[in-house]
Parts: sequence; structure tokens; C-alpha cells
Amino acid sequence: MNKTMKIVIGTVVVVLIIGFAWYFQKNQKQVVDNESIKIGAILALSGPSAIWGESVRNGMNLAFEDHPELSVIYEDSKGTAADGITAYQNLKLKDPDIFVSALSIVSIPLASLAKDDKKVMLITQSAANNITNEYAYRYYTDADHFALPSFESEISPLKNVKKLAVVYRNDEYAISVANKIKQLSAEQGKEIVFFESYVPNEADFSTILLKAKQANPEALLFIPTPPSESLGILKKVEELKFNIPIIEVSNVQSDPETQAKAPNIPFYTNQFAFSIPGNSESFKQRYKAKYNKEPNFVAAFGYDMVNLIASCDKNDIKGCLDNKKEVTGVTGTAKNIKNHDIVIPMYLTKVH
Repeated sequence: MNKTMKIVIGTVVVVLIIGFAWYFQKNQKQVVDNESIKIGAILALSGPSAIWGESVRNGMNLAFEDHPELSVIYEDSKGTAADGITAYQNLKLKDPDIFVSALSIVSIPLASLAKDDKKVMLITQSAANNITNEYAYRYYTDADHFALPSFESEISPLKNVKKLAVVYRNDEYAISVANKIKQLSAEQGKEIVFFESYVPNEADFSTILLKAKQANPEALLFIPTPPSESLGILKKVEELKFNIPIIEVSNVQSDPETQAKAPNIPFYTNQFAFSIPGNSESFKQRYKAKYNKEPNFVAAFGYDMVNLIASCDKNDIKGCLDNKKEVTGVTGTAKNIKNHDIVIPMYLTKVH
């Protein structure tokens, strides 16, 4: 082999090596890019609803330990629509692959923005009607599943009463649930003798509950959002000596910390399968070991949402969520998913 031939062969080999190296690096970069999903999370990390936002964040962070290929940027909604919109605009500049939002009051306007911007959004802790759209998905439950246990559960005290008083927060979530209570009451021949809302974050429930008692109901149903409202209502119910069944048609009191602060009176509340003793014990033990406290249902949804996102390919998150027929997590199992609603059923439980 002459010198010229050796040079030609050597040059070809070098070119091939460079070519293979470039191809390998390019494909390696594509694999990393495909796996690295960036999440923009808009949560109430301050204000009256901070207990929920912090719990969602804790649950999400626990799941990220299992999915290092995912990343997240948190923004504080402060539990208000205006601050939620600001948080969304801030995150949009960072171009996340998917948004996560919590609370009805925050998520309703954000779902509309996500649709306009063609950005995928996963929403939790919102039971408001008509919150989903082409780009917005709910992973939680809906107004129907909040109201149904009070009327259909085997342990429900409503089976033996006819006259109801309903006190509810004046926001999209509670109005949706209250309207479902109206519908179910009419279907079951029950009379609503008192039906009135209170302003969000109300601190004094004396007037509204005194009026409710004077209407002579046989059961009181109330629909709060933050723990302060639920505890305020229960304390006033104890003070006014309501000697009738009390039902929280929400699930605020299924949070262990909030329930521990409730007055020692009997009442009912909703809970997810997650909150039933013995369920999801592995997650509960792992959460307690990390945060030194019991997890609530919202922390469980934060955990489940990250796992759901991790099951999707970065390049087709929307198609992935569109094709989910059943989703199982520590919160429970959603079946018959339709209209972008991943709905987890609820159960009525008696406290004290």
C-alpha cells in the first residue's frame, strides 16, 4: 500500500469517526430532551390557602425523587385569581412543557389562558363545573362526587331527614357543589329551608348560622375551602348548640391537622380512598419520614400528578393525556375518563 493510499484511508477513517461521534451526540441530546419534561406549577404558597399549596408541592417533590428526568418551577398564586394570572405569565416566559394549577378560583381563569396559548394544563383541587377544555385536564373530582356521598352513602344521616340548611362559600367551586345539592334534594323530596353563601375567607359565622338555625332544619350542610372557614363554622355550630346532623360537603376535615383542631362534636365529611386507614401506607410512611407529619389528600394528588406526567413523552403530553382510559394512584382509581376529567370518587365518613 503506497503512501497516498494510506493518507486517503486515514482521512476516510477520521471523517467516519467524526461523523459517528456527531450522530451519537445528536441522538443522545434528542433522548435527553425527550425525557426532560419541564413543569410550571402554580400553587398557593402563601395566604389562607397555603396549607394546600405547600402540601401539593411536598407531594410533587416526593415524586420527583423517583423521576430525576423531570424538572419544576414553582410560582405562588397566593390563592387568588389575579396572582395566579401573574404567576402564569411569569412561567410562560420560561416555556414549561406542562402547567400544573390548584384551586378553583385560580384555575378557572388559567384554564382559559392555557387554551388560548395552546398550553397543556393539569388542574387539581377544583370541583368547579366546566373547568376542563381542549388543553385543560382535571385530576381531582367534580361537584357531583362532592355532593353524592351525603345523599347516597349508607352512613348518611340525610336518609332520615327532610329539611336541609345549606351554607356555602361564594366561589365557583362551592356554588357548583351547592347547585348539585339543590338538584339531589329535589330528586329525593327534601326541602331546603335555608340556602345562603358567605364571602371567601369569612371569619365570623355568627349571623349566617343563627339564621340557618332559626329556619329549623333537620340537618346542616356546609361547603368551605380553607381550613379556617371549616373550623370557624364548626366552632360556631358547637357554640349555637345545633343538635342536628352536620355535614361538611367538602373534604377539608379529612386533613389530619385540620381535623385535630375541630371541636369535639360529631359531624361528617368527605374523603378520598387515600384517607381511609390502611390505604396507600407506603406513600404515607415515606411522606412522614421526609416531612415529619401525616400527608393530606392534596399532597397525594401532587404526588400522583407528577407520576402521571412522567408516564408521558415530552413530545406528545397532550396525546398521552387524551388517551388515558384509567388512572390509578395513591389517591384512588379514576375510571371512564371523559372530557379531560380524571375523577377520583369520594366517601362519606363520620368524625368524633
